[in-house]
Amino acid sequence: MSLEDPYSILEKYLSAESYFVVGREFTRVDALEKALGRALFTEDYFVKYVYGNALFVKQVLSPHPHARIKGLHLKEALDVSGVRAVVTHRDIPGVNQVGYALPDQPLLAEGKVRYVGEVVALVAAESWERAVEASQLVRVDYEPLPYVLDPLEAMSRSDVLVHEEAGSNIAFRTKVRKGDVERGFSEAEVVVENEYRTHHQDHAYLETEAALAIPDSEGRVTIIGAAQHPHLARDITARVLGLPASRVKVVVPYLGGGFGGKDDEGPLTVAKAALVAYLTGRPAFIVYSREESIKVHPKREATIIRYKSGANREGKLTAIDVTIIHDTGAYANRAPFILWRATMHASGPYEVPNARVDGYAVYTNKVYQGSFRGFGNPSVQFAVERQMDLLAEKLGLDPVEFRLKNILRPGSRTLTNQVLDHSVGVGEALEKVSAKSGWSQKRREYSEYNKKDGRWRRGIGVGVAWHGISTSRGVPDWSNAVVKVEKDGSVTVYTGIVEMGQGSPTSSHVQIVSELLGVPPENVRVVFGTTEAPDTGATHASRGTGIGGIGVEVAAGRIRERLARLAGDVLGVEPDKLVFRDGRVYQRDNPERYVRWVDLVREAYAKGVELSATGYFFLPKGKFDDTVGQGFAYPAFSYIVVVSEVEVDTETGVVRVLRVWPALASGRIISPVQVEGQVEGAVVQGIGYTLYEQLVFDEKGSILNADFTDYVIPTVMEVPEVEKPIYVEDVYKYGAMGAKGVGEMALIPIPASIANAVSHALGVNVTRLPITPEYVLELTGSLKR
Repeated sequence: MSLEDPYSILEKYLSAESYFVVGREFTRVDALEKALGRALFTEDYFVKYVYGNALFVKQVLSPHPHARIKGLHLKEALDVSGVRAVVTHRDIPGVNQVGYALPDQPLLAEGKVRYVGEVVALVAAESWERAVEASQLVRVDYEPLPYVLDPLEAMSRSDVLVHEEAGSNIAFRTKVRKGDVERGFSEAEVVVENEYRTHHQDHAYLETEAALAIPDSEGRVTIIGAAQHPHLARDITARVLGLPASRVKVVVPYLGGGFGGKDDEGPLTVAKAALVAYLTGRPAFIVYSREESIKVHPKREATIIRYKSGANREGKLTAIDVTIIHDTGAYANRAPFILWRATMHASGPYEVPNARVDGYAVYTNKVYQGSFRGFGNPSVQFAVERQMDLLAEKLGLDPVEFRLKNILRPGSRTLTNQVLDHSVGVGEALEKVSAKSGWSQKRREYSEYNKKDGRWRRGIGVGVAWHGISTSRGVPDWSNAVVKVEKDGSVTVYTGIVEMGQGSPTSSHVQIVSELLGVPPENVRVVFGTTEAPDTGATHASRGTGIGGIGVEVAAGRIRERLARLAGDVLGVEPDKLVFRDGRVYQRDNPERYVRWVDLVREAYAKGVELSATGYFFLPKGKFDDTVGQGFAYPAFSYIVVVSEVEVDTETGVVRVLRVWPALASGRIISPVQVEGQVEGAVVQGIGYTLYEQLVFDEKGSILNADFTDYVIPTVMEVPEVEKPIYVEDVYKYGAMGAKGVGEMALIPIPASIANAVSHALGVNVTRLPITPEYVLELTGSLKR
């Protein structure tokens, strides 16, 4: 193999004896400009560059959950002073189709509307006030249709179809068939069966959806927009406009939060702004109000999970039988992929010899489900981990002890029979966090404490989770980046990964380049989130660093190999005996024998050594049989263990999370400070999902609490003490420097961990989320009706 072969580069730097920058404390290169308020977000570009010359875009939303569009009357709106256009599906020059997994979704409603909040028209005016005024004057003739809001009802009905062309309200099905489930249950000493329910959650990012589109005189359009995949936003926009993708440019600046929501809605926001700009020849700016954002954009799926599991007297799982039902809402969007992930993770990170899992994504006339941190996994891990606690209780085993008897280890076979040949550190993570949290002692102490009469109860619970990294089964996934060394020795990196707070391009990618080339971090500039850079895939699925960084590593590694050969010639040293560090290249056993980095770069330019490189890496994947749900599911898995300590007020039903202990088995930790921040943020978001956040729908499926007054999210007062994470660095051979995913991890087991702690505190069976005060009082029999 060539020294510049991507596999050789990944293998070489995976096994380095030590690192100078990777794994060290590191200050993000964007920290100062964000702290000083100089960092620009989408709306800042509008204010700074085109305010006064752009059209404001306001959306017209459907008031009906299900209705035929019989007529559109625009004249009254167009007569408003300053209104320049009212755009409907009839004005789209390309294709009015933006469905992701299935071709079932228009950009602007056509034929009929399928949920309250669906976008019917776009009003463009010289001022925001005029756009709002005119949007209220767009008249739509609707013929209301019967509608379904409950997924169980929707599954059973054929007379009311959200999509007539589908012939059913079941949008997608999944399955796993492993071993002999009936035999597995016959061998079980104990069997536990429950129905679990989880709810919709809104992303509640600080920055709502926004996009600024600027057309030029040659039929091209540039859009600055809040999206998590600039190339997907470009492709959808080009399709809607009927243009070649090369005539559409998308730039994603800093994002004020994403969490998956701007992976789904971001491209549609970009397309709406671009559509108005293209049709009017004027810059166009759209920004969602908070109410619009909550009503329009996709949500975390609501679920019904029926779970039966058995274990033998030795404490080994024998079988599981699981049915997963997702409330998909009006459009499929990412639902097939979300359901698929939930299905393939339905065993939890445990060895299960016999399994039957069935999944259903079900259309309803509500806002549709979409990407959200954890992507279908928090709900199913909640069910798994409640089952594990209940099985342990029936067997008379400690919950941690029972888990360790079944935990995945190197050589284990997963639910889909995938062999885990390396990078499986979850057992070690569970053992370490159990010891650090004082699990055994606290479990005993709180059990005794809770026997006393009194208002307060204490509990401690554990949640263990796994999460497939990258895209699933045979779905292609790749990493791509360009690295260029300038003549003065500084380095420019081009990547499609975006910066939405996670720090992949502004921390981890800089560290990788600095590590490989020995360049001071301040001399590395990353150009991120633009279609002018290579398509690096979406910044989702915890792939920003672990996958997105592979291309950066390969490109920088190729340049290093070229320069190492050149430096070896200059110094008379074997290339493999050179160290790149602190702006020098020196002999490992004689640091005084060196060449300065800037001098080496000048020599390279003089000798014709190419100092730019593309780093493309296509992740190898195995075969998968969808008919039985068996085979290669994901290239790697990250693992997370969380122990939570709670206090419950039995008079008010209020649950307070006091302390959280996290442990990660997520490969190499490239940037510990960034990971710690991700863990803390995920813990708080997970607490919100578990205890507070709940969308309320009326009888027509309209969201009643579409604001931050009534949609309750945690404040600083609800943040518990989060211990420093424990890291088990189970390096992954195809990850950037051995990294796997981190961003989603700490959220996934939080609901289960808290629910198990509440169950321990009260001696009750928690089977639904959120765990509101009303639900706690209902569980304890204290709710007065």
